[in-house]
Amino acid sequence: MIKLIALIFTITVSNANIFPFLLPDEGSRFNYHLQSLVKNAQKEIIIVTPSMNYPSLNKPLVRAVSRGGHLTIIASKPSGDPLRLIAYAGVTLYAYAPRAIANTLILIDNTHVCHLGGALNEKNLGDTVSQVWCSDEPSLILSTQKQITTLLKRSKSYLQ
Repeated sequence: MIKLIALIFTITVSNANIFPFLLPDEGSRFNYHLQSLVKNAQKEIIIVTPSMNYPSLNKPLVRAVSRGGHLTIIASKPSGDPLRLIAYAGVTLYAYAPRAIANTLILIDNTHVCHLGGALNEKNLGDTVSQVWCSDEPSLILSTQKQITTLLKRSKSYLQ
């Protein structure tokens, strides 16, 4: 554990634009950070996840969409929250079937990116020890955009 903390400290000091969170201990801090990023979103939010069940994020997502933003969800198993959110104008849901998605990527306005191991699920994030990071580093955002573009090409619209 001490080696992990030293690694996190080294990454944080060398690149001050990466914000690591160690879950479940910092779950409320991560939840607050993610909600504030979504609340301040102006244009676009893209979520790539195996499955999504994160009720505390639904309200900020709906508010961002109602202010004119666009929400794109790419999920392996589109059930639960994505199906509830698809009823709103400005929400697009894609099903990705070629392979199972293992991690979650959240891209907000092409200015912030967050990475989680596994699904975007409140129960899983509260039960298991995992590391989550968010960043505003331009090179990470660019590589995330390329990955998401590749996934979108291989995804199918859920409503087709």
